[in-house]
Amino acid sequence: MDETDRRRIDARSRSATSGEWEVFVRETTEAALQHVGSVTAPNADVAHEQATRLFGAELADVWVAPATAVTRFVADGVETEAGTEGGAPAAGVEES
Repeated sequence: MDETDRRRIDARSRSATSGEWEVFVRETTEAALQHVGSVTAPNADVAHEQATRLFGAELADVWVAPATAVTRFVADGVETEAGTEGGAPAAGVEES
């Protein structure tokens, strides 16, 4: 596997009253779990409802996790926010 330099992206809430939830789905019971996006919701139940509406009610599994519980690392040169790419980290980006 290729060794790629990565930097950590710190999670930030989109709203003062709601948290961001990362959504993972499995299309069939045999399929691998995959990240499909995120939703903003006040709790896990509402996040699950939104994720099911957005990503499909026919899925075998829908997992939601608080974005603060998921650590994101991006490869150098990958755009992290509009207009920010390469070695210049966006706000909330911690270089390693």
